[in-house]
Amino acid sequence: MRNILHMADTYANLNSKEQKLLSFRIKCLFYDISKLILFVAFFTAIHKLNSFVYAFLIFYPIRQISGGLHFKRYFSCLAFSFVYMYLIVAILAPLKLELAAVVPILAACAAVIYMIGPIRPPSRPALSKPEFEEHRRKALCIVCYEIVFIILFFDSQIASAGYWAIILHTLQLIIAYMIKKGGEKNA
Repeated sequence: MRNILHMADTYANLNSKEQKLLSFRIKCLFYDISKLILFVAFFTAIHKLNSFVYAFLIFYPIRQISGGLHFKRYFSCLAFSFVYMYLIVAILAPLKLELAAVVPILAACAAVIYMIGPIRPPSRPALSKPEFEEHRRKALCIVCYEIVFIILFFDSQIASAGYWAIILHTLQLIIAYMIKKGGEKNA
């Protein structure tokens, strides 16, 4: 890590803030890749790879834009992420809801994600007001596209993994929002 920062500093003359941001992004990339490898291996072993991939492709873009719960340690994040994805893929995905129930639930999720996101970790720089609004709009657009995709392929075997991914993401975003607001009141 230090070698990468040294090279970046030498060749790009990054200031301290830019170095910290680069370091943060590199760590996130390595952490995400390592978690993804572990998840792919696990869900392949339990014959749920298709559902995992679908749920991940729904979950990840929303997570990147709207944020959510964050952990200080890699293993805490890994454990939570594992339970989260296992819950979606192995426990909830077999519970198929009717389309008449899914549409209003997902519409409510889209509204909640727009209203309370993005939730960023304290280690990331704060967004300016225009950036914040842009992230909110992007998250809403992504969720709306995903909802349309889920509805179009609602009868497929893996559609339920998609709507459960959005529902669980919304719930953890609400929890992250409540934690953040609780911390602001105590500060």
